[in-house]
Amino acid sequence: MLHGMGQNHGPAPGTSPRSHSLPPDATYSQLGIMSRSASRRLGQIAAYLAAPLWALQAPIWMAAPKVQEQTVPYRITNPVLFELFWLSIAGAVAFSAAAARPITRQVGAPVSRLSRTSAAVAVLALALATAATVCIALAPIPALQAVAITVMTNLLNGAAVILAVSLTLSAVACWRIRRTVGRVAAFPAALAVVTIAMIVAILASGSQSMIGLSFAVVVAVLNGLIWFGWARAISGTLGRQQYSTANY
Repeated sequence: MLHGMGQNHGPAPGTSPRSHSLPPDATYSQLGIMSRSASRRLGQIAAYLAAPLWALQAPIWMAAPKVQEQTVPYRITNPVLFELFWLSIAGAVAFSAAAARPITRQVGAPVSRLSRTSAAVAVLALALATAATVCIALAPIPALQAVAITVMTNLLNGAAVILAVSLTLSAVACWRIRRTVGRVAAFPAALAVVTIAMIVAILASGSQSMIGLSFAVVVAVLNGLIWFGWARAISGTLGRQQYSTANY
């Protein structure tokens, strides 16, 4: 009558034998791998979004009308275009920072103090760019305009510089393994260089010199192309990482 009560009749309906064989530590490890894979995928999406926003600066600098007075306190003359123009810059910096955070993992560089620092600095750049977006939204309000423009400018300048620092750190971390992973390891260095050039281009775009404006336009287009190229280049590495996760 009690025969068979102690026998194992297999897993309960809706579960798999493998789910019973994984100890808690292995389950947490698998969840961590899946989380990192999602982070890398989001980083690729952010790179795809950053690319056109950087390239968009070229036609804005060439053909767009002025949206602010050219002297202090730089009052807004066209609120709608002001929002669109500055949000495109803030968005480009923010998406670039979001894409920069997982770069060392996407390339396959080993976890180190350098890679962790580059990721943390990228998060700081993202936070500053996000705060700048809030200031841009508030800038058309007359009572807040002067303060919002000043804070917005400082936040965006700081975010761009910090983004360049993050990409430079990632470039150093990835350059060490360039012989192992191939040309994809050179992309962070290219991104760092073009971001630094973009900071110079933003400053040059405000000058009346045709040379400075031409330089800014070329760098903006190049920046967009390199971010797009980076997003394409890591498609293969993400596919391999997802395959590895699925067979964990």
